Amino acid sequence: MEFLSKKIDDYAVAHSQNEPELLQQLYKETWQKVLVPRMLSGHFQGRVLAMLSKLVQPKSVLEIGTYTGYSALVFS
Repeated sequence: MEFLSKKIDDYAVAHSQNEPELLQQLYKETWQKVLVPRMLSGHFQGRVLAMLSKLVQPKSVLEIGTYTGYSALVFS
């Protein structure tokens, strides 16, 4: 189930920061090796989380249920 149309998602990705190489590799590997890869946060969600983290500047982040670790790496 997609929450955003492909056009909106493409626009958001095109107008956000580039995805770091490490996260690109993790994204690719998750889609190759995991049974339900759609649970992965992905580029746009990762950029939003990174932006929120930079705005709030938390001392620590607790993530429960890291799946393959994509969103956890966004906070580092």
